[in-house]
Amino acid sequence: KSSSILPSITNKSLMQIAEDLGMTVERRPIPEEELDTFEEAGACGTAAVISPISHLDDMDTGKVYNFGDKPGPWSTKLYNTLRGIQYGTVEDKHGWTTVVIE
Repeated sequence: KSSSILPSITNKSLMQIAEDLGMTVERRPIPEEELDTFEEAGACGTAAVISPISHLDDMDTGKVYNFGDKPGPWSTKLYNTLRGIQYGTVEDKHGWTTVVIE
């Protein structure tokens, strides 16, 4: 939870999908000392859906928090599920999509 994170539709959609997949979703400030417990980290947005973050650098202390050099299984599942809903290959349980016929 941060004033620098926009309340985007992509963000809200990914949080809903995470809950649908059985994950516990929390919106809260993350203390720096908790970063060592993270297996994955990502940033989301309309164009990218979710982009993995490989590491975060603490410029003050020189500490580096590593999350892997490729998307993790949860980031991949979230990405594939949202894109699948958008393309009609995954069931849209929430009525987010509308088929438009000309």
